Amino acid sequence: MLRLRRSRIVLVLAAFAVIALYHFSSLSGPDDASEVTPEPLTKPNDQSPTSSSPTTLHDAPTKGRESTIKQSTGNKAALKEDTDDSDNAEKPSRKTSPRPKSAETTDESHADGDSDTSTSPKTSDSKQEADVEEPKDVINITKFNGEPAAVAHSPAEPLPDTVPEFHGQGRFEVIGAEDDGMPKIHWTQLPEHFPIPTKSLISLPTGKVKVLPKIQTSKFSEESSDEKAAREAKLDTIKKTFAFSWDGYRKNAWMQDELSPVSGKFRNPFCGWAATLVDALDSLWILGMKEEFAEAARAIGKIDFTTSIRNDIPLFEVTIRYLGGLVSAYDLSGGKYRVLLDKAVELAEILMGAFDTPNRMPMTYYLWKPTFASQPHRAKTRVVLAELGSLTLEFTRLAQITKEIKYYDAVARITDEFERWQNHTKIPGLWPKQVDASGCKKPEPAPIARLDHSASKGPGYYNAQSPQIPSTGNATPVEEGAEPETRKAAEKDIPDVGSSKRKKTHGQDIEKRQILESAPAADTEKPKPDCVPQGLSSPPGSGWEDFTIGGMADSTYEYLPKEYMLLGGLEEKYQTMYEFAAESTKENLLFRPMIEDEERNILVAGQVSTSGKPSSSRERTLKAEQSHLGCFAGGMFAVGARLFDRKDDIDIAKRLTDGCAWAYEMTPTGIMPEHFLHIPCDDQKECTFNETVWYEKLDPYTSRRGSRTTVSQVVLDNSVDSSRKAGSETDKPNSKDANPGSKAIATKSKGAGDETSDSKLLKRQLDSIENDKKVQDDDETDDEKEDEEKENGAAKAQATRSKSEDKSAPVDEESDHDEAKSAKENAKSAEASQTPTPTSTEEAEPLAPVVEAYTPPPIPSQEEYAQGRIRNEKLPKGVTRITGSKYILRPEAIESVFIMYRVTGDDYWREKGWKMFTSIQNATGAEFGASAISDVMSETPFPLDEMESFWLAETLKYFYLLFSEPDFYSLDDYV
Repeated sequence: MLRLRRSRIVLVLAAFAVIALYHFSSLSGPDDASEVTPEPLTKPNDQSPTSSSPTTLHDAPTKGRESTIKQSTGNKAALKEDTDDSDNAEKPSRKTSPRPKSAETTDESHADGDSDTSTSPKTSDSKQEADVEEPKDVINITKFNGEPAAVAHSPAEPLPDTVPEFHGQGRFEVIGAEDDGMPKIHWTQLPEHFPIPTKSLISLPTGKVKVLPKIQTSKFSEESSDEKAAREAKLDTIKKTFAFSWDGYRKNAWMQDELSPVSGKFRNPFCGWAATLVDALDSLWILGMKEEFAEAARAIGKIDFTTSIRNDIPLFEVTIRYLGGLVSAYDLSGGKYRVLLDKAVELAEILMGAFDTPNRMPMTYYLWKPTFASQPHRAKTRVVLAELGSLTLEFTRLAQITKEIKYYDAVARITDEFERWQNHTKIPGLWPKQVDASGCKKPEPAPIARLDHSASKGPGYYNAQSPQIPSTGNATPVEEGAEPETRKAAEKDIPDVGSSKRKKTHGQDIEKRQILESAPAADTEKPKPDCVPQGLSSPPGSGWEDFTIGGMADSTYEYLPKEYMLLGGLEEKYQTMYEFAAESTKENLLFRPMIEDEERNILVAGQVSTSGKPSSSRERTLKAEQSHLGCFAGGMFAVGARLFDRKDDIDIAKRLTDGCAWAYEMTPTGIMPEHFLHIPCDDQKECTFNETVWYEKLDPYTSRRGSRTTVSQVVLDNSVDSSRKAGSETDKPNSKDANPGSKAIATKSKGAGDETSDSKLLKRQLDSIENDKKVQDDDETDDEKEDEEKENGAAKAQATRSKSEDKSAPVDEESDHDEAKSAKENAKSAEASQTPTPTSTEEAEPLAPVVEAYTPPPIPSQEEYAQGRIRNEKLPKGVTRITGSKYILRPEAIESVFIMYRVTGDDYWREKGWKMFTSIQNATGAEFGASAISDVMSETPFPLDEMESFWLAETLKYFYLLFSEPDFYSLDDYV
């Protein structure tokens, strides 16, 4: 019976387990258990949700990398949906890449991606054609009557102290997620928690676009037939390099995020949505690879953005790689591939959930699964600046194409917050690298009682409102006026409360209770601080903050002039914000590095850390670091100089771009490191290379090493002198020390100066030697005493045996005594006979112990140390440290070189660009593509087996455009 009952219980529990497993698997999946607890917020009830379905589409002017617009447009082609979207999306076989077309045949001259020779389509419906046609210089957008308004919402409740903030990673690969066998969880459209009324949405600016100044120069040098042939040969080489890497991706990583070009495998760090395929679409079109473009467009129809191998969506990375790639490809292809726009809208609808917060600042790592998306959230208190400020182009262009203004509203509110805060940061004009986007300011907590565990004062209670209780580590706090006996008892030594070696005594427990009981009464519950609404601000507890236009900040500034162009100059705040930031950058971040080529007047944008307190003597510090990510600045300053008529900034742009070209030339591989440190010049106009200053920066501790050497040598010399002097003194027979000179050796002589850590260490070493000598002498003395005792015992034994042999003889005590005494004297005489007798009549001096002075190895001089670092680290002249030696196929330097050529027409930039290309090609070549390398300072760098999507999407695209005809995708037409 008992066994039967147990069986029933087991069956019932098993049934419950199966039901629970099925329920939770279908709800959110087991991997949800690792997510953080959602943040509870108050949900408003007085707002109507915004529409989520896009309005009627219209064709738009054009394109750009992350999102583009053509300023001057003519007749537009009617929209045509690709009928082959759902077919043949499987992994393709290799195809021959056609040669690049000229500007006339490449730009908007094909009816669809399946043919390279077809002409622009003609519709039979004149009304449809009239709807698509637009007047020149006008952005076709829908006018809205609603005025922009702030989002009304109720105050948000503060986060519980026990809930940690979720901080995601841009690149994060989930290993084995594709084959785990679990059912996939899909995103679903959910009602917004903090909706914006339709009338409060911020509309796109309306009106006729401004006639913007020309960015490209018209002064390009005429080329001869030989020069043209050489340029086209370079174009062909660049295109073949692109085709080789694309073919490696098609064969080995089709529909995956990235190719591993060395092993032929793949990886999925960006949600597994085929990042390389989507990101490289515009490059395929520009390089004339229309068949590959059509094939990729069909494959994109197979991507399911509603599910992901990741629990979070990195908003910044997904926006620039996926949304930007889809929108720009749709623009470049003239709207012929409807699937590109459909997938862009599908993705945008998912990403809009990240903006559903009380202040509409997005969650940069969006927990998209329904279990978490269904609960209210808010943005985090520590957000990377670039991840928040680099969303405008993609969402704005999508809003222009679809006429759905909620996409523009989402990013316009971020811009408004940046604008309000720009003049109130610790460096006005710039924003810190990390931002509090939560919109919730927590007031400073009131002072509360605490125990002061000071290392010098010992345990004790501290309160700012009352005097501190005496705490010396060995006294118990007592009340004033206590009895003498109580005070006396309190003076007993007790160990520290925080000590791990303390004895657990009853008296100690009493002392701890006295400390706690003597404290004033404090609130047992910590009050929850209220959420005070605020805009963007510095993260809580920020003392010193970092300001830069490099990594973690770059594209926030880069997007300002581009967004101004995209909006046709109708939103002036983007110009105002850019010019404010540009002036602050020149004043605070730019420096001239000290390099050997003094005629090469280059500039670098560094990083400034500041506390924002002008009264401080060290109010701000410059980190003279040059980064590859910061190389975009040259192109940005060039575009801003032309766009906003800032003539002086052209020189700034040249010097910044040339600084990156120099950084490529300084390394053994001819490739710029990820980041490294310079020596900034005091004067940007005159900067003479000073080798002494360089050595001092390489070895700033020379003076310390020299002082330590002097003190050590003095102690050694004094120790030897003391040992010799001690040996000349008269031996004291009653001295307790076996070696009279040991104390003199261990004592620091006069004139040695104050004791240092090195001299103390040396003294301990010498003392150890003397102690070993003393122990050895003591052992020898003990041996002598033992031998003497044995001899005396033998003599006594002999006397005893003599007495026992003749018991009848009369006992002669005196004779026995004399006999024992004689034996003892004979033994001493025998010992004395072995000791050499001194020849001098004076008493012989004892031998002093010989102490050999320790000779430390030679310490290198400043020049030797600096030269060693230069040799080992392969440091170019003027560089003090390579802080990041990788190269991951980044595009920022060649992007600025390309822009500088288009802006100035100077062939100098083509020469620099070709050197950069050949160096990259030689160092990064792999079996299936191009690989990132571990160390540009090595002549044989190790491949990292990584090929990020921007290698095809940007780096090779800018190389190709650099050597194309100047009017091929002009900077005046595209962003």
